Amino acid sequence: MIMKIFYTVLGVTCFIFLISCNDFLDKEVLANATDKTYYDTQYKMQSALDAVYDVLQSDQFNETEWRFGEAMSDNVFGTDEGLSSQMGQLVNFRFNTSNTWILSRWNINYKGIHRANQVIHNINRVRISTNDYSAYQTIRYIYGQAKFLRAFYYFNLVKTFGGVPIRPEEESVEALVVPRSTKEECYAYIEKDLREAAIMLPVVYSNVTEYGKATRGAAVALLMKVLMYEAKPGITSDKWEQIVELGKYFVDGAQMTYAQMVRNENSEGWESLRERLWFKPKRLIDAGATGEYESPDDQLTALNNAYSLAYQDYYGQSLHNGDKWSYLFQFYTDGEFCKGSIFEVVFKESADGSVGDANEGAGLEFFDVGNVKMYMTDKLLSDIFNTDVRKDYTIHHQGTTFDGEIWQGGEGRYVSLKWYTPKKDKPKYAGDNGKNRRILRFADVVLMYAEALNECGDREVALANLNKCKSQVNTINGSTKLYVAGGYGFLRDQIWQERRMEFAFEWDRFFDIIRQGRAVSIFRTFAGYTATRRGAYFREKVNEIFPIPQTEIDISNGVVEQNPGY
Repeated sequence: MIMKIFYTVLGVTCFIFLISCNDFLDKEVLANATDKTYYDTQYKMQSALDAVYDVLQSDQFNETEWRFGEAMSDNVFGTDEGLSSQMGQLVNFRFNTSNTWILSRWNINYKGIHRANQVIHNINRVRISTNDYSAYQTIRYIYGQAKFLRAFYYFNLVKTFGGVPIRPEEESVEALVVPRSTKEECYAYIEKDLREAAIMLPVVYSNVTEYGKATRGAAVALLMKVLMYEAKPGITSDKWEQIVELGKYFVDGAQMTYAQMVRNENSEGWESLRERLWFKPKRLIDAGATGEYESPDDQLTALNNAYSLAYQDYYGQSLHNGDKWSYLFQFYTDGEFCKGSIFEVVFKESADGSVGDANEGAGLEFFDVGNVKMYMTDKLLSDIFNTDVRKDYTIHHQGTTFDGEIWQGGEGRYVSLKWYTPKKDKPKYAGDNGKNRRILRFADVVLMYAEALNECGDREVALANLNKCKSQVNTINGSTKLYVAGGYGFLRDQIWQERRMEFAFEWDRFFDIIRQGRAVSIFRTFAGYTATRRGAYFREKVNEIFPIPQTEIDISNGVVEQNPGY
């Protein structure tokens, strides 16, 4: 990452030097965009924001997401687990600091951060031709989305590597090497971005062309998740209390003010904050310009009416006629932007034969015959689901899907139907799948709320929220089984089991067990499942995070320090 920035800055510097020394070339450049003029309109800024989203669609980003979040967990086995491969070394915790997948995860998330910084740093170069409130709102929405995305990329890095360098918004030769910030400093930086994004962004977008953009719900949901990763189970923390406060707002519809959301702890004045975040300045409103004024004590619009645990599409209609397959269809094309989805990566089928990052319509196509990347066994499924109905949403190696497709994936293997694309949605060309990936779901918000309530001693309300999720699952098969009351640890274990079942095979399991502090015991058990004893080499207080890529250490001449144990 440092080397890429160096060559970019060096190249620009050399170019400027050359043209300044040549009278023939020393002419005014007309009609060409520069970094001084490119960001001067909302349309150019929107283009820059699109580039930040573009990273989410890239093969590199999604490859590292499923490899780290799912393939390394105790939920799946993989077809590439031999120690001769970089991936095999990764999942067996036998990797070194030069592992290519570790470097890839580092680079792709910093690529997203760099692009987000371009939007954030240059936002005040935008010139608007009117003082209408909508003009400020348009820029504020762009700004807020960039903050959300930057926070998302940094969160990926922190939960993977611990404290990381916080890159300056304006890159320069003088700041090529940036030392690591502490994990706590990184989390504070992420929280600030998300809290500000939460007051900047709308609850929903009114135009269908804007579906998929980050909303206030996305910012609050990710903030709750960040706080959950900062807190420690069984340890009293203000972070748990903050999750409860946000959960009451998000799930219960309790009132929350702008001031409560932003928690302006650095004592920045409200008017200064408003102008910095592209709210219409009060001085213009006082001078007679039209538009509303948001005071710190104003109530934020409620979120709870925008989302639901029910398996319904964006318009509130039952998915797949409300039958047993409605659960799965929230992950298919019919369920894109459904009531249970808060933020998802948008893929669009090109239908022109292009594949890879030239197209970025890859979706979640892990269901190809003969190309199984991750799979489960019967024993593993029993451990995950026991008798829960969600176990039925996998398919055996010689099974037939609900819409009649025959699948054969190797003796004893099962794969998740969350990765399947129904026949009616099959792309024209292989590798051109347009199915979106769900990143944040409302079920996650409800379960995070339940966990925080339990940590804060409110077990009755915690159980009620846990059973909201279970009751919805019961609609699949008419079951009446619910979770039962108990002490702190008993209820916590039920919440964690529900998390495992509900979010199985959605690329989040590894990081979830790390933040729960259960990795050692879980991987020791998992090691007994196969002859390769995968997981047996997990080292406590070392492998909870990964090493900083060796190239970053070398290029920085040791300014960027390595994690302990590597």
